[in-house]
Amino acid sequence: MADSLRTNGAVSITVDLARRWADAGARLAVLSRGDGERPPPAGTVVERLSPRTGRLREGLLGGLPRLVALARDADVVVTASEIGPGVLAGFLAARLARRPFVVAVHADLDEALQEWVSPRWQRPTRFAHAHADGAVAVAAALVEPLVRNGLPADRIRVVRNGIDLAAVRAAARAPGSLLAGRADDAVPVVVATGRLAPQKGYDLLLRAHAQVVADAPHRVLVLNDGPELAALQRLADDLGVSGSVEFAGADVPLLPTVAAADLFVLPSRHEGLPLALLEAVALGVPVVAADCAEGVRAALDDGRVGDLVPVEDVDALAQALRANLRDSEPLRRKAELGLDHVRAFDRGPMADAWVDALNAFR
Repeated sequence: MADSLRTNGAVSITVDLARRWADAGARLAVLSRGDGERPPPAGTVVERLSPRTGRLREGLLGGLPRLVALARDADVVVTASEIGPGVLAGFLAARLARRPFVVAVHADLDEALQEWVSPRWQRPTRFAHAHADGAVAVAAALVEPLVRNGLPADRIRVVRNGIDLAAVRAAARAPGSLLAGRADDAVPVVVATGRLAPQKGYDLLLRAHAQVVADAPHRVLVLNDGPELAALQRLADDLGVSGSVEFAGADVPLLPTVAAADLFVLPSRHEGLPLALLEAVALGVPVVAADCAEGVRAALDDGRVGDLVPVEDVDALAQALRANLRDSEPLRRKAELGLDHVRAFDRGPMADAWVDALNAFR
């Protein structure tokens, strides 16, 4: 189940699995509607538990009876993320229906709770995690926080994220790129995606950009929205770079724009295995990423197919930007190697591994 169909990595994975398993009876329960939702692909069976966006209490209480009924017809109840109303709703429904409850974990539990969950809901969320029948983590480094929270290690499986390579590349060829029609002599464009939140490190990118833009002219294009938008716009003003930074929002042709970028940057403070990074690698875009997680290192093959910089190191990020803006060929050669490396992250094997993991929890 998912809190909403608002586009992010966890929802993308969950929707794809529901589509793949629809013939076997899988149904995707969605707790409430959210802004910026995109329709699921054809063949996905979606059960709306609430007709509108609402508070946690409204969505949880209003949708729980229907969710319990769905759970009784299921072999296992899976929630799309380690945080959010779906964790509590899924846990309660699974217990009332006497079905196994499994959590998909895409980030460090402690860091995710601290950043995204209000204090009043942290304790019940931790309780649901500690008493889950299983968890599927997208990277091995995410196991220890779960164990520390009380979930036995033998109830955890690691299945790394994957992308549908053919679908990603086809979508990138669609019209509508924000960079379409650029003149050959236009300044390079650095693109970043991901929700505008402290985890994603956009403040670090803006500070690095400010160090470099005078002697290595370029634009920064951010493709998403989130709670930090106003703060980041103020920071760009304070740094004197608002004229070379654009916050384009979430309702844009993301993949066509990423495919046309001169450089993709992931400045995150922490991650699991970010799909946006895998997509950039799959599109052959030169990448600079903060070395913030095992999953990031795996996606870039320890720096073989993209550049890694230390976490929260503005000077190192600025140095990487400057080097690659002045001479793009070394990073472009790495990006070419990434086209073959990313085959190991195709979503087909990921889905098979999910089946094996869920069968172990039944």
